[in-house]
Amino acid sequence: MKVLRNCVFCFRTMFRYAPWNAFAATFCFLVSATFGGMQVLLLRNIVDGALAYVQRAAEFLPEGAAAEGGGGIGMVAVWGILLVALMSQGTSLQRIGAYQMDLMSMRLMKRMTIDSVKRLMELEYAAFEEQNVQEVFQKMSGEPENGVYNCCVSTMFVLQKTISLIVSMGVIFAISPWMGLGIALIGIPMLVLGYYAAGRNAALTEEAADARRRMGDLKNLLVNKHAVYEMKLFGAERFLTGKWNHYSSLYARMAMRENKRVMLMDLGSRVLNVVYLIFVISMAGAGFLAGSFSLGQFAGALNAVAGIGTLLNECSLHVVWLLQNAMRIDYYIEFMKMKTRTDLGHVASLSHYDIAFENVSFRYPGTQRDILKNVTFYVKEGERIAFVGENGAGKSTVVKLLCGLYEPTGGNVTLGGVPVRELEPDLRFRLLGVVFQNFQSYQLTLRENVALGNLNALFEDRRLMEALRMADGAELALSQERGLDRNLGKLEEDGQDLSRGQWQRVAMARAFVSDARYVILDEPTASLDPLAESRMYENFAQIFRERGTIMISHRLASARMADRILVLDGGRIVQEGNHEELMGAEGLYRTMFLTQSVLYREERA
Repeated sequence: MKVLRNCVFCFRTMFRYAPWNAFAATFCFLVSATFGGMQVLLLRNIVDGALAYVQRAAEFLPEGAAAEGGGGIGMVAVWGILLVALMSQGTSLQRIGAYQMDLMSMRLMKRMTIDSVKRLMELEYAAFEEQNVQEVFQKMSGEPENGVYNCCVSTMFVLQKTISLIVSMGVIFAISPWMGLGIALIGIPMLVLGYYAAGRNAALTEEAADARRRMGDLKNLLVNKHAVYEMKLFGAERFLTGKWNHYSSLYARMAMRENKRVMLMDLGSRVLNVVYLIFVISMAGAGFLAGSFSLGQFAGALNAVAGIGTLLNECSLHVVWLLQNAMRIDYYIEFMKMKTRTDLGHVASLSHYDIAFENVSFRYPGTQRDILKNVTFYVKEGERIAFVGENGAGKSTVVKLLCGLYEPTGGNVTLGGVPVRELEPDLRFRLLGVVFQNFQSYQLTLRENVALGNLNALFEDRRLMEALRMADGAELALSQERGLDRNLGKLEEDGQDLSRGQWQRVAMARAFVSDARYVILDEPTASLDPLAESRMYENFAQIFRERGTIMISHRLASARMADRILVLDGGRIVQEGNHEELMGAEGLYRTMFLTQSVLYREERA
């Protein structure tokens, strides 16, 4: 039932995205499936008609005295023309069907991908933390539209071969019921053996999945420049080679075991095929010699039987392919059933832009530990705030709650007096510009990478260059002939990858080009050297004067420019004040600052 449900789902999906192409392809493949049996009947009539005509000519009989089952030369010509037309139309329908399938695949890729991305955007961000959801997303990255397409194609092929088999068997039963019954009794075991053999190959793919994944990972290490560098540095080649030998030997043992089973089943299928051919030829020959078969029936039976043998093998393969594709599409069906946000914001304007956290507590989904515990603070519009604390204190979690990515476990997070999750997404984008600690490196042009912070500035070269200058990254454009239009990453032939620090400068430029009322910087200088960090702080001072800023950092030097510093420890705010006030009091901030000052001086020395 699950396979049937998945096949129906894929067909409905295909007809939703490309209805006319899906209808045309289905029509072409299913109609052409009946042509094989019709060709056998026409061949029988042609042979019997031609034989009757020759007999009349030899016996000098008038044309009207044709032997039973025969016909005039005119009818032979008509049947011949029909046979040629049927054969050519069958080929034409197959080609038209294949062309429609190609169009269907392209439309599916275009339209289904857009809907998939839209649905991803509607999912609760918390869902991305769940292990089972991560597994679904990992499979989703393998182009789910191909899975839906393959499931539809395999279903169509199974239907086509099944219809062809039924029509061909109907022709055989019409010629001789006993022959048809014998073919069925021999053909069914052949079909089962073929299906089981193909199924064992599919089972090998599943059983050896872990070994093949490990082998794939080891192969990737060999083409990764950082991994090769470390392997050579640490002399790890022999160790990793041993890993490869282990997993490749494991895979080879599984493959040999399954191959033996498949060979035995294939041998049994071939023996049955020989028995099948002997039976058919014997039955057809005996019938012909006994006079119960005409020559046309004899020729038609042999032609149909050859086609049935091929259909039995093809049915086995296509059924297994169908089962594989239908089960693999489970992850996409699961994805489409995931719960989406039903509380998308509707507030489009605010009377003020103050931020408030009131008794906010939060724990990540599937965990028992509170990351934030009854946190309360307020940020006035335009105020510059810094959150500091040790790793795991909850600093980045504050940003995620402020951006509406999570719902607090307790308490309220508001912006302009409205819960942030009730703000329209467009309004939230205009209010909050964020550069996360784990920023993304986009395989796009430098222009596009920076303009992602404000797409309205995509073609404003002066503004983009100013943002790069403030991020200490202007050289990335000035050093290249194509300037802002240089390709970053390795997808394009002329693309160049950047260092981690350079990518962080590009991410910072996105914040500088943004028009957001609040700029949120999550560990903004984590990948920069001390000199670049110092220059970046000077630029921060400029942007701090222009708009509200919330900065998350464990490097306390950057916090000195903030109007107010909030110190987080164990999910609570334990200190609050400006730099001078906090340095004048005993507490975590003073201890951390003095410790970092010593380490920083040693680093610069």
